[in-house]
Amino acid sequence: METNPFEPSEAEETARHFVQVWAEAVIRQAERTRAIRKKDAVDSRNYDRNEEWSPDESQLAANYRVLWAEEHTLVWSAYQLEQWRSRLAEERGGSMPPQNQSLKLARDALEHLSEARLEGDAAMPPSDKGPKGRALRDFPNKMLSLSLGGRRLFEILDPRELDEEALKVVKSIEKELDDWTQAAYEELMRDR
Repeated sequence: METNPFEPSEAEETARHFVQVWAEAVIRQAERTRAIRKKDAVDSRNYDRNEEWSPDESQLAANYRVLWAEEHTLVWSAYQLEQWRSRLAEERGGSMPPQNQSLKLARDALEHLSEARLEGDAAMPPSDKGPKGRALRDFPNKMLSLSLGGRRLFEILDPRELDEEALKVVKSIEKELDDWTQAAYEELMRDR
């Protein structure tokens, strides 16, 4: 059976599918993360005002829990997108896209956070050397602050950059699919 040069291999198609899955997930997750960050900032300002209608400490604690999970999920989604983009490049025989070292560092630290030494609002490596805590040793202060807020996710990632990169990937995949459809249609018309 002759293969159609316009049709990707099954593995390439699967990799492209997962690139799109994770790119769209990053976009959705970035939106969710922005929404809870905004809610948390408003609630924190209102808490500081100490009015009758101000949220209480339990609401701020609930915001923190939601924000932690949403930011962690954003990091995970962005990392999956990066992994599947590499797989797609591999299936196509192309060069691998550069790896975002900050994203890898955050993902590694979060994945092994349960192994960390916890003191106050910081997670530190369990030892000065060895594989456990390696990612935490690579953080700017050799630890991960467990506080949230500010302009960065887990001290080292810009959430807007993750969102913008995912949007670019979604657009490129959609363009690829459009181009593939157009090429296949033109080939079909030539064969008639």
